[in-house]
Amino acid sequence: MAQATCRANRARTANVRPAHIRRGAALARSLSALAGLSGLAGMLALAACAGSPGGKGVTAEQFYQSAYGKIDELYLDPVDMRRLVVDGLIHAGRVVPDLTVTVPPDQATVILAVGKRTPRTFALSPNDLPQSQDAAPWAHLAASITDWVVAQSTDLASAQQDRETLFRALLEGATADLDPYSRYSVPAAARTERTRREGYVGIGVTLEETPRGFRILAVAPGSPAATAGLQAGDVIVAVGGLPVDTTGGGGPTLTVEAVMNRLSGPEGTGVPVRVARTGGMVTLLISRQRIILPTVMAERTGAVGVLHVSRFNAGTADALAAAVRHLRDTAGTAGPPTGWVLDLRGNTGGLLDQAVAVADLFITSGPILNTVGRHPDSVQHYDATPDDILDGAPLVVLADGQTASSAEIVLGALVDSGRALDVGTTSFGKGVVQTVAPLPNGGELFITWSRILTPAGRMFDHKGLAPAICTAGLTDPAAILAPLRAQPRPIGTPAACPAERNRPAPVDLTVAEDLLANPPLLRRAQLAGQPLLADQPAAGNDP
Repeated sequence: MAQATCRANRARTANVRPAHIRRGAALARSLSALAGLSGLAGMLALAACAGSPGGKGVTAEQFYQSAYGKIDELYLDPVDMRRLVVDGLIHAGRVVPDLTVTVPPDQATVILAVGKRTPRTFALSPNDLPQSQDAAPWAHLAASITDWVVAQSTDLASAQQDRETLFRALLEGATADLDPYSRYSVPAAARTERTRREGYVGIGVTLEETPRGFRILAVAPGSPAATAGLQAGDVIVAVGGLPVDTTGGGGPTLTVEAVMNRLSGPEGTGVPVRVARTGGMVTLLISRQRIILPTVMAERTGAVGVLHVSRFNAGTADALAAAVRHLRDTAGTAGPPTGWVLDLRGNTGGLLDQAVAVADLFITSGPILNTVGRHPDSVQHYDATPDDILDGAPLVVLADGQTASSAEIVLGALVDSGRALDVGTTSFGKGVVQTVAPLPNGGELFITWSRILTPAGRMFDHKGLAPAICTAGLTDPAAILAPLRAQPRPIGTPAACPAERNRPAPVDLTVAEDLLANPPLLRRAQLAGQPLLADQPAAGNDP
């Protein structure tokens, strides 16, 4: 059963306002948190989707020149191109069916065989391939090997599939040498990830393939589909006047991808969608619009406004500001919230520019973020602009062991600036930035290119950020706050606070609400948390 969210053309990426940036180029960068290497299962199925527009006609030489060139130019540290290519070939020998790759101990050659066909030897010796950090000769070698392997295929479809499979295998092996977060995303996966980051142009439905057609599982609130009257349970039988059953056999013959492509198109154009529902058939004309997946949920508990942020995509900062305004405007006789909670638990990251914009909603001056790397454009400094959307109302931020990358940027900025108190457990500890480099086949490379420093100069990669009020291993809010009520934490001895995931959701929130309801206790917690900053090693001393 195929299931997907309708998505289409790449949308714009929100930019950081120029006032944020004091030095360095304002390039849009994505922090792709918790993104290890993709699983190898289903490689061929994914590769079969890679021949999308933009991927056809791309030569292996063009692909590897682009990929290796970008790694060489952008990666955080200088790279050994020989090691990347050789390890990529070794990885291909492990995961590509019928391919055997042998690298002798002297690593002067690499020997490849496809099935029982005659092996081929490619030279890796210094005389034939100079030990240069220039990516070009290594890209040429990888392309020559790929073209030879593909030439062993028995038909055109197999050749295209083999080529994309080799692209993936060689880059997975190469990026595995870099760090846990640098990775290659195949074209189909890259399209999905762009949708999460930047939104898509479409109608806003989630589909499931059934024997009758494509059933709508969900309609995004406020989407064009919702406005036009599409409902969950409707079954799409035709799009743009063309049936999804192209053979007349009574069931869908198009793929989910093909239906998504029909539903997509230029922003503002209309597409007729015919659906079967209880009572008969109905055709609706739906206007395609840019849709950004929701990442913000707001609620009010008593006098406290609670803002849950699940990710950072192109619409997060605007959505968060709108949520604050909504809670204020609908307060009625209760009045606006007197305290606020920003819940970043489970937030694994997203766009860097949106993290900066979210932090800037609450901080009126001073630094938000510094990044440092090898590439000149990776050295950036972001400052806050005036105005606090909460007008100085107290703020508590919640974090846990899944709070990572972009979420840690916001957490570090709010705590280091003194704007918020943090409650929960130590965060994940992903303190590096990935730049997303498009490749000519439609795939993407996520390349780690800079390290993050909080306003106080803290580097938190592989460490995380420890909270002022630790709730790790505890489930009783009263017990969590009891030591603070008795005496603030002694200066210079911050308590260990393990990173925990999937904690009972109400506990941390209850602690935050209790603190916001007791201003003297909140102030005591803020004072108790200050030594945690002093106890962190300076950036220059970071191992």
